[in-house]
Amino acid sequence: MSIWRWLKQTGLFGLAIVFFVVVMLFSFVYWKDQTGPPDLPEGGSISEEPPPSFVEGIYEPPAVLTTVGHLYPDIEFKNGEDLQNNILNRLFEEKLGIKVKYLWTTTGDEDVYINKLNTSIAAGQPLPDIVTFKGGQNLYPLLRSGAFRDVGPLFEQYASPKWKAAMEQAPEAWDRYTVNGKKMAVPILDGKMNSNEVLYIRQDWLDKLGLKAPSTIEDMESVMDAFVHRDPDGNGINDTYGLSVSLKNSFFSWMSDAGFVFGAYGEMPDIWNLGADGKLSYGSVQPSVRQGLATLKRWMERGYIPKDAEILDEVQATEAWKQGKAGMIVAPLWAAGWPLGDVTASVPGAKFDAYPIPAGPGGLSGTRGTPPEFGAVAINADMANPEIFFKYMNFVYDNFIDPPADSPYRWGIAEGYDYGYSGGKLTFRESQVPGGLADPQKYLLSLSLPSVPNLLSESIARINRGVSDQTPYDIKNKLQRTPQELRGWNIVESNPTVYKTDAFTGAPTPMKEKIGDALDELLHDAMLKIVYGQEPLTYFDRVVARWHALGGDAMTDEVNEWYASLKKTR
Repeated sequence: MSIWRWLKQTGLFGLAIVFFVVVMLFSFVYWKDQTGPPDLPEGGSISEEPPPSFVEGIYEPPAVLTTVGHLYPDIEFKNGEDLQNNILNRLFEEKLGIKVKYLWTTTGDEDVYINKLNTSIAAGQPLPDIVTFKGGQNLYPLLRSGAFRDVGPLFEQYASPKWKAAMEQAPEAWDRYTVNGKKMAVPILDGKMNSNEVLYIRQDWLDKLGLKAPSTIEDMESVMDAFVHRDPDGNGINDTYGLSVSLKNSFFSWMSDAGFVFGAYGEMPDIWNLGADGKLSYGSVQPSVRQGLATLKRWMERGYIPKDAEILDEVQATEAWKQGKAGMIVAPLWAAGWPLGDVTASVPGAKFDAYPIPAGPGGLSGTRGTPPEFGAVAINADMANPEIFFKYMNFVYDNFIDPPADSPYRWGIAEGYDYGYSGGKLTFRESQVPGGLADPQKYLLSLSLPSVPNLLSESIARINRGVSDQTPYDIKNKLQRTPQELRGWNIVESNPTVYKTDAFTGAPTPMKEKIGDALDELLHDAMLKIVYGQEPLTYFDRVVARWHALGGDAMTDEVNEWYASLKKTR
């Protein structure tokens, strides 16, 4: 007997029909609720924005790329512009249909920027599509937060051939941003040797006092003594120093460096150095550091270096030089333009030149070299269309870095900003451009113009050799570089073994991340106390013993495990 016949015989057929209709209606309503948007306002409508379309090289409609920024001290603006509204952002909107939008910006110390990012993540606030970091910032908690994505597959899929070719020249640039085997940020490439250091000396002081540039640390002390006691600025006051240095953040700094003093005795502080045994060791705890500390202590006692060096950061320490009160400074090649070149404007008749890093008693010399990258860009894990960022950076690599002779960007991004004309001649001099210069390269999402690692050094070599068949990049380089910088490049290229970089280029090991900063602070404070005469030189040995006991040995083991694994994979 069928179920329907049974229902008719029992008189329940009509009730069953009603029940069936009710169930079907409920199921329909339930299904509709589950597939529709939650909490849809009454009378509202569903609108899904289509993905941006890249039509004939431009997004239609314009694609918005959100970011955040920090106003570094070397960023300048003109014509009432700012980081959001400027000539560069307008160019990207016009050429690519990409509108860059800043959610917020910070000023002051770089830590303010990182702290604000950490606060945003902890509070669950919306993050921008991309975040740019300068190298050396404490970015690893951010990269491990889950807020950002593995960029390795994206780079392989979307980066242009020129960008990929540049990265192939410095594959180690990825190391610092590789976390648990994943590439968590795209490195911003730097030019090889671009930030290598030389010794800059006030040439007019040398000439006035009848002195020769020093080639050794011993010679350097004699010159500094004359700069302090023989009134080189001619004002009749004992108010000059031999050397500008910054000791606030490190004894191995990117500007106003004191690391060369330790290099004269064989080891560089604050970095991991590769030994003859093929293993890495931390430079700041090596026995030869005592000799460097003894030398700096002597210079401090004799007034060769400023007493306030411990509270001056790398840029602040250049003020003594810029104001004509210091006769020497160790700084990157490019510093001959900014900030060191300012001395010629503030002091009438001031002249300076570049010289090699002085050697120590045993003929050794060492100072800071150039890492392969100076920062990185992380991409939001929730960014729906990460290819927008790669379209932006591909345009940079294809048009701005090494443009052909017929490119509208062969001399720079925009006339009147990073280049101009004076009397019909191309110029990059601030004083020769109406309204001055304001370099739009500093507004890039990469913080500055990235590089093809070998491009700059090869160009400078051609310039110094006087090669006649020069590219627009060469011509621009020659006009941009000061004579001091070109001389500095010759020095650097002639002394490659002098320049040291950190041999540990990976993300922090567990012990390094846990206690590395605390151990560095322990060593830094101890070194300052010795230099300022607050503790004897033997204090260094006691602090080094504490460093080993508090976790330095375990950290060293981890670093060498990383280095051993790196040698197997590279």
